[in-house]
Amino acid sequence: MSMPRHALLWLAIIGSAAGGHAQRNNAQVWVDGLVGHGFGGSWMAECEVSFQELLGPGEGWTSWNIAPSLEVSPTPHWSFMAALPLSWTRQQDDLDTREWRGQLGVKYNFTPFGRVQTRLNLRHEFRNLQGFEGGGVQRSQRNRLRAEVVVPLDVRSYDKDTMWYGIVDAEAFFVLDRDPDERFANRTRWRVGAGRKFSYNWRSELLFMLQTNRESTSGIEPTFDPMVRLRVKYYFTPRSRKNALGMGAGQ
Repeated sequence: MSMPRHALLWLAIIGSAAGGHAQRNNAQVWVDGLVGHGFGGSWMAECEVSFQELLGPGEGWTSWNIAPSLEVSPTPHWSFMAALPLSWTRQQDDLDTREWRGQLGVKYNFTPFGRVQTRLNLRHEFRNLQGFEGGGVQRSQRNRLRAEVVVPLDVRSYDKDTMWYGIVDAEAFFVLDRDPDERFANRTRWRVGAGRKFSYNWRSELLFMLQTNRESTSGIEPTFDPMVRLRVKYYFTPRSRKNALGMGAGQ
């Protein structure tokens, strides 16, 4: 089955936001665990815990993250989300940085009843970063726009409790006021991978990601980052089967 035209269009638009030429490669590995609980027919509470590390010699970092979120889907097409991700990062030279940010988001599902799921996500982030040279808290606002396609591989509907599925998406990050003094604030990210539903409750995903950092502060060269991400998810109770796609709200 061919990918819907509007999905290809959105992926192309977001991918074109990368711009520039990457000059360094920073391979990363991410490992995530997510639990979710559906209630009230249209609500989903989730909490994701993740470990992220830059591989290889030289300048590096290790990061721990937790992202609680709450999402409501009043219709099969529309979902609204609020989240509070928190992260702690050990930078090079034993420099510790902390970040907490509020997120508000909206998601539109173009094909909630189709075999191929096509969605567009927009999130606004109120970011607070602490631990950089000079002290104090740096604040910034950022938008994130992601187009995604999820395709069942061995069944005809994503509503099935046991299945393989493929994932393709592209996401662009846009700083609205100023770049904080961090690794990178503006970036574009592409992902491709596969997931497995072992049951409605248990599922896992293995994703390969490419990330281009388009702008930086402090004279750091732009980078082109290959990333591998392993995700394990557990859902206690189902929300509406048409809406509980379980892609995670705190990415």
